[in-house]
Amino acid sequence: MKPTTQTAVKWGLYIGLANLVWLYMAYYLGLHTSGVMTFQFAMLVWLIITITGFVLCLRAVRRRNPALTYLEGVKAGAVAALVSVIISTMAQIGYVKVVHPEWSEVMVHQTQAHFSSQGMTEAQIQKMTTKAKNSFTLANYALYSGITAMVLGIALPLIVMVFHRSRSTNKV
Repeated sequence: MKPTTQTAVKWGLYIGLANLVWLYMAYYLGLHTSGVMTFQFAMLVWLIITITGFVLCLRAVRRRNPALTYLEGVKAGAVAALVSVIISTMAQIGYVKVVHPEWSEVMVHQTQAHFSSQGMTEAQIQKMTTKAKNSFTLANYALYSGITAMVLGIALPLIVMVFHRSRSTNKV
């Protein structure tokens, strides 16, 4: 395995494990059971952890290979994303199946409570509750977070590598 790929795999592990730790920590801190808005905050923290992980991954890859090309950087991000998605998906399955099996019902109830507090009509609340029942499933949760991590793992390197490239061009 190339050194660049090894570094990307290592950082994919770091990102996946950081997401696993945050998922469980957020639950044990009560962030998953304290209302929809609090859950959204927990998701924002997940996004920040993930973005930071990918930026640090690319810095490490660049440090290991100063002659890194744009395409190699994008590939490294994709490799890190793939590894982190595998770990994150397994963590979510464990979370929903073992740690918090009532997660879907809790999220539906919190959605219903949120929209009730907003003064919506019963028909509107019922519509939002039905959407929540369809959205808050293990399959959707794992799929969408996996897709998000893969998109970030490809999109961020596309952007970050432009800056790495321009910084190395300015030094010459």
